[in-house]
Amino acid sequence: MSITYNSLHVDERYSDKLEANLYYASVLVPGVTCDDSQSGGPAGGVYVHKIAAETVEPGRPGRDFTDEELEDDLLLIRLNNNFQRSRKIYGVQAAAVDADLRDESLAAAQHEVQSGWQASGIACLVKEATASVDTTAPTVETAKNQVIDVRTEIVKDGGTADVVLCAPAFYALILKAAGSEFLPVTNEAMAATGNVGTFLGMTWVEAGVMAQGSAKYFDHTDTLQTVDFTNVDFVVYNHAALSAVTNFETARLVDSEGFVGSRAQVEMNAGFRVREPKLCRVHTHA
Repeated sequence: MSITYNSLHVDERYSDKLEANLYYASVLVPGVTCDDSQSGGPAGGVYVHKIAAETVEPGRPGRDFTDEELEDDLLLIRLNNNFQRSRKIYGVQAAAVDADLRDESLAAAQHEVQSGWQASGIACLVKEATASVDTTAPTVETAKNQVIDVRTEIVKDGGTADVVLCAPAFYALILKAAGSEFLPVTNEAMAATGNVGTFLGMTWVEAGVMAQGSAKYFDHTDTLQTVDFTNVDFVVYNHAALSAVTNFETARLVDSEGFVGSRAQVEMNAGFRVREPKLCRVHTHA
């Protein structure tokens, strides 16, 4: 539709800059919020040994050792989650547009695949974590104490926690609660940045992808799981308990043989598993 100023038709043009799309922020960071130490080598699945262990009870001094047979369990991390995006860019389209369609299409495909990988990893964490005892809906006044209580559940099982993964609504409660306590340095940092960062000895992460309501992933039994995020508030866990392993990842621009133009293609193959559910506690409200 033409543009007129009064009765005069004025010139029009298309910008050579593309408007940026919105993508959820990265949440799964190896060594910080997940573990990728099982990556490496050609394999469609990775078995992790877990040695059987129990607490030693005391006996009287001056006695012989009693030998125990070595036992273990095998935990399978199946690399069965494949993420793909391929976009066609016809040569005639690229020639008629100032914007660099090839590079922009590849960048968009990378973001889309990365977003899918993040969503599936979080779905695995929520699905396979142990449910917390408390199911009370959090408020500004109770949010901090609820996290501490859930952390205590992990400690009682002999573990430690170093990450709190929050739904956006719960993260907002923590930011609001920061102003109600006398913690000058901590409160000032939260107010200035809008980030919780490290608090109570744990890294706090806002998982915006949980706002989409649900996500899917294939578990280690090769079953497709659809995980509902609706009532999930937060997950307290040890990052080493969540495996996010990849065995293939590529991004490429290739000339097409079927048409004059190219394809922007991105592919990632990954596997997810909570190896120790006792180290992960998910809080949901009824």
